[in-house]
Amino acid sequence: MSDEIRILVGTIAFGLGINKATVRAVIHLSLPKSVEQFYQEAGRAGRDGEPADCILLWQKKDAGILGYFANQILDPAERDRAWKRYYTIREFAESGKCRHHRICTHFGETPKWSSCEACDICGSLPDWMSLAVSNVPARKVVVRTSATARDRTQASQGEIDEGLREYLREWRRETAKQQGAPAYVVMHDTTLEELCRIQPSTLEQLRTVTGIGERKSDLYGQAILAALARYRQGARAAAVPQKKTAPMTETLQLLREGKSFEEIAAIRGRQVSTVVSAAVALVEAHELQFSSTWIDPSKVSVIEAACSQVGLEKIERLRQVKDLLPPEITYDEIRLVLAKMRHDQSGSK
Repeated sequence: MSDEIRILVGTIAFGLGINKATVRAVIHLSLPKSVEQFYQEAGRAGRDGEPADCILLWQKKDAGILGYFANQILDPAERDRAWKRYYTIREFAESGKCRHHRICTHFGETPKWSSCEACDICGSLPDWMSLAVSNVPARKVVVRTSATARDRTQASQGEIDEGLREYLREWRRETAKQQGAPAYVVMHDTTLEELCRIQPSTLEQLRTVTGIGERKSDLYGQAILAALARYRQGARAAAVPQKKTAPMTETLQLLREGKSFEEIAAIRGRQVSTVVSAAVALVEAHELQFSSTWIDPSKVSVIEAACSQVGLEKIERLRQVKDLLPPEITYDEIRLVLAKMRHDQSGSK
């Protein structure tokens, strides 16, 4: 505090007690519990009016821990508030919108500007952080400067061509089938809808679409542009036949009758995990609604938090989610909640 050293490292409580006007940087090493906490801690820097940096470094397990502890709160109202804070800070940390603008709107202000030109989203990084990142091949920071906030706002307000949406859904479905992956891994619905609004014709335009980074552009860029071109030339989506095997139909009927997985397994002479696999497929295919009787609701919220932390489009192995969860949660429970989330994300067909 007497300027004998340049760097101080401490707990949250210690950090909030620092009242020095010349603090040049605040570095968070985990995800804060709320936007309010982040803003209060960031406010320790730059009180002398000179430029200062606030860096938030967090990893997947941070969000899982926040979700887990939120679910341990006994009071329902307080638990709901904790989950609201959780989703708000997650959205803030993962958003592609100006950080300062998000903070202002969170606290009730309505800025007339859309870009602060001083956060990572708006293309600003400290020199020391840019240098450090460039020397770490495992991580990459990509700052997009080709699409303005005004362009994105106009795109988000445009009308969606329903025919094009179905045609791109068909392209996504076929691409996912060829790769043996879920459709959401290829492209999120939000990305698909923005493609329908913008309808890019070049790779440069395509990269301005939310969810299309360098990797997705390299993997699917040309194929997406080709699909858009075919649609402009008159191509349309074909009807998708719905096929269910006799055992699947029987399982569906038993589930609709309210039978438990164990009861169905006994009736059909199958393993419980086989019945769960059928339920997962039916939920993802929009043939069956997820039932709250399948899993304890408290477990559902914790699993959803872990899945959101990893990112639905990034889940390639259930182990990625299992490692973030309490040991009593099973793989079958994770599979069922994942099916529910994918069903909810894709929307009713």
